[in-house]
Amino acid sequence: MKISNEKVAIVTGGTGALGRIIVNKLSREGMKVYVPARTLEEFNDVFDSSLKSEGDEFKLKKIFAFNCDATDESSVREFVSKVADYEHGNIHFLINTVGGIGAPSSVEELTSQELEKMIRLNFNSTFYFTRDVLKYMKKNNYGRIISIGAIAGIEPSPNRFSYSFAKAGVINLMDTVSEEMKNLNIRCNTIIPGIMDTPANREWGSADDIKKWVKPEDIAEIVYNFLSTEFSSVRSSHIKVYGAY
Repeated sequence: MKISNEKVAIVTGGTGALGRIIVNKLSREGMKVYVPARTLEEFNDVFDSSLKSEGDEFKLKKIFAFNCDATDESSVREFVSKVADYEHGNIHFLINTVGGIGAPSSVEELTSQELEKMIRLNFNSTFYFTRDVLKYMKKNNYGRIISIGAIAGIEPSPNRFSYSFAKAGVINLMDTVSEEMKNLNIRCNTIIPGIMDTPANREWGSADDIKKWVKPEDIAEIVYNFLSTEFSSVRSSHIKVYGAY
């Protein structure tokens, strides 16, 4: 299952535990990948070499970054515009992985500030990038957008309302855009992972827990597959990747 090497992807949260795995997967498959980074130092720490070795052959990593705050509307617009300028208006894929979860809180104790923080981080970032890439995808009559949801976005999650509300918005956004753009060959889907095997989660998970968790590499493989022509008719899907937990 191959995708044209000429394809251009944006991966938000590309320096994160999941995002970096997706970026490397797409790059290995020959795509050109752009990563919004708060600092270029952070980007360089994660993607430390411009060359990768495959046996005796060296290939240039096509991974690039611009400074961007994914929660800031104007910063996102500037980032997307830069990518479009560099790629002559071609943005084929958008993978939204930016997100995070705060401390648990019941609804009666939830502050407006915490609610706004979760919406800004989990929903607004996805909304800004999705909205701004759409104008380029519409011109090209082609686009694929995949966002990372959460179980909390489809099931009641006590003490996690702010996170649940924001992730439910992400899922609804993907379904709505997919419906609005279905005649323009633009497809949106949501991956809903269970607990992922990341360094942060390993700090509290037991050895038995970790065995049941979802590997970021599995998510990256699913992302790549859904960008291929074999899945060109799939839209508004909620792909549950729960592992065995």
